Amino acid sequence: MTPDPQFDNDNLARAENILLDDEIARQYFQGELYDRNGNRLTNMTLKRQNGTALNLDEKTIGRLFMIPDGSAVWALQVGENGDAPAGLAVQSNNPFIARDEQNSVIAFHEEIGPAMWIEALHVRRLMLEKKAPKHFGTIAFGLMAIAAYRLRFEYISLFAAGHGPLRSKNSDALVGFHVWPKFGFDAQITPVEFNRFPTKKLAGARTVQDTIAADPLWWPMHGSGRAMRFDLKAKSRSWSILLNYIYKALVEKS
Repeated sequence: MTPDPQFDNDNLARAENILLDDEIARQYFQGELYDRNGNRLTNMTLKRQNGTALNLDEKTIGRLFMIPDGSAVWALQVGENGDAPAGLAVQSNNPFIARDEQNSVIAFHEEIGPAMWIEALHVRRLMLEKKAPKHFGTIAFGLMAIAAYRLRFEYISLFAAGHGPLRSKNSDALVGFHVWPKFGFDAQITPVEFNRFPTKKLAGARTVQDTIAADPLWWPMHGSGRAMRFDLKAKSRSWSILLNYIYKALVEKS
């Protein structure tokens, strides 16, 4: 993917300023990472598909892989496992991750045609502690998406777990299916799923985002977990949704 400087200047740079001005970013995303021996992790190298090296400094590592300051970080090659692709998994421990969990993001290559490859990221594990600061996920993913765009990744994928109906009193329920679309992630919905809970409002809907736009109450009630993607291309629907969400969550709140 080739970044669009005008799109970056008009949209991403402004969003980045909003994110970095937030207390969470000022406190936790300035670039202070460690290896598992307690030494500062000053750099990391990713191998591009064309054989070149992508050298990441400490601050970029934290943003690209959603790792807050003070975390212990390590990387390992992993094979394909279910919805998770084979690639380099960058993992970390920090106080905001749920007990016995690890943050894990995989950088990988995907073949899309004869001698045609793209590079993408996959969020394999992200289970936040209930006491994590409000908007921590918004800050972390916003910075991740901007960093990934500038480094020419094509998309970010994940499995958004859980299912409707949402129950506010069940604090242990998985709600990724409801939360990740707020950040711009999208996926197909089959006609069979619509037929189970039909409504005329969704006559032309084909995706999660189509559904939310047409009938905001249907997805939280009847949605279910599935693989989703954030399209990193300039001016994508994903960016439109994320940038709008960042503004509403971080600017309008103040």
